[in-house]
Amino acid sequence: MSRQLLEAHYRPNWGLAELNNFRAFNCGYERNAADTFDRHQQSLVWQLLGDTPITESSVVLDVGCGIGGPAGWIAERNHPRRVIGLEYCDFNIRNAHKVWSSSPASPDFIQGDAHKLPLQSASVDVILNLESALHYRNKPAFLAECRRVLKPDGWLCLGDITSRSAKSFNVASAVLRSEIFLFSLAQYEAAFRDAGFKLTRHEDASLPVSRSLDAGLEQMKKFSFREKWGTHGRCGFLRLLEILFRRGWLSYDLFGARPVS
Repeated sequence: MSRQLLEAHYRPNWGLAELNNFRAFNCGYERNAADTFDRHQQSLVWQLLGDTPITESSVVLDVGCGIGGPAGWIAERNHPRRVIGLEYCDFNIRNAHKVWSSSPASPDFIQGDAHKLPLQSASVDVILNLESALHYRNKPAFLAECRRVLKPDGWLCLGDITSRSAKSFNVASAVLRSEIFLFSLAQYEAAFRDAGFKLTRHEDASLPVSRSLDAGLEQMKKFSFREKWGTHGRCGFLRLLEILFRRGWLSYDLFGARPVS
């Protein structure tokens, strides 16, 4: 992955987060239409985790943690022994520290590559990966690393965008140098199996995610007159995503998987 291109990709997200006082930036999941976009973003994390057990003895790893929202919310809500937020982009790590340094439950934020996790084997109880794997050129290598660092009774919770026409999408992405590499649902199912995982749950969350984006864009209109690090263009990109999810041209998939003994 090109760190320079990824940092350019994420700067507008940080601009929107600052303008709207968000502590995270994901697509969100609409459970209640009256909720704010910030609450939708938290709902996406809880929907992805489902009934995954996180106790006071758990070690939780958020791979591709961005500015730290999911890791921070898990730390505040579940109080596990340790929450690690791993992020490839230094820009996001700096902003994660800025957002969460004053929280008494601040996660440990570290820089690292998802294709080679800087953790010991069988050392993690729960791995969370949300809206990050779409940037990984080698998803099977990432899943193999998840299998390595998870304890035998661990849990992997992964949320990503998929496409039935992933090959065509990825060709266009390469031309645009967008650092986005999508899988189809079938490719993910095969990759989980090949990496030594058994899928325990799957949800096509495209519609509640689309509704969340629509509500979030409406909320962010009040700052539409302000431009910060490409926020206008990012809002246009998010509107396109909302349409693609709503019309079924892209899917937003939530997976739960466990290591096979």
